[in-house]
Amino acid sequence: MAKDMHTVKARLYKNLLTPGCNLKISGYKIRIDGSNAANGIYFVNQATSERTRVDVSDIVTNNPSELIVMIPDLSSRTYLLEVTTQYTPGTLLKEPRKTMFDKPLTVE
Repeated sequence: MAKDMHTVKARLYKNLLTPGCNLKISGYKIRIDGSNAANGIYFVNQATSERTRVDVSDIVTNNPSELIVMIPDLSSRTYLLEVTTQYTPGTLLKEPRKTMFDKPLTVE
């Protein structure tokens, strides 16, 4: 479950995102793991529900309690962050677990 987010350089200011910068996501059991195609990190456009997936090569850190990702090239909109994984300590879940971060994030 994702609990907190901030840019690596400074706290996320007024929930604004800057494409091309790193975003640190803190929580527990958030490591991206498992073979299901749905596993990954997504920015979900609040207006259209369109999901933009973070490319695997843009996941800088993939730990159970911390993810650091490069923010993809997003349009100026408001997004929710979604983390989908099969990770759990000791084994993998049969089906992916999806967590949505509850604070809207804006690209201006």
